[in-house]
Amino acid sequence: MMRTSLLMAVLCVVGCARVPTVPVRYVVSSAEAPTFRISQGKGMAILLTNEETGARAASMGVLELQAGAGVPEHIHADSVEMLYVEEGGAEMTIEGQAMPVKPGDAVYIPAGVKHSARIPEGAPSFRAVQVYVGPGPEARFRQGEPVK
Repeated sequence: MMRTSLLMAVLCVVGCARVPTVPVRYVVSSAEAPTFRISQGKGMAILLTNEETGARAASMGVLELQAGAGVPEHIHADSVEMLYVEEGGAEMTIEGQAMPVKPGDAVYIPAGVKHSARIPEGAPSFRAVQVYVGPGPEARFRQGEPVK
């Protein structure tokens, strides 16, 4: 009996961490996704798939920023970030290198790399699909004001 309990405990430590604690939602409507105001009210983050929807390996959301908005320099130590720019443009700085991004561009930011973004004053609104491989960084958007 003691061996069985010990074996179950070891197996659970190895395998239980991978068992989703919530049912997997295969389709998530953007109309139902939690949305938060960010960047001093000049942006919104729509959280589509993440651990709350059963996506454990990656997360996906939509990032919208108005002219004058910015994302301060930061690092995701354990997560790759990828963006697909749908609308507008931004001035991104990745590892100290400034580069413009525009609709149709894909952006890859490896884990541990400093990066930031800025939408110039007078520029059209920016909209991008945002993916984190190694979910978690999207949780910071929950600090913003919820949008109903």
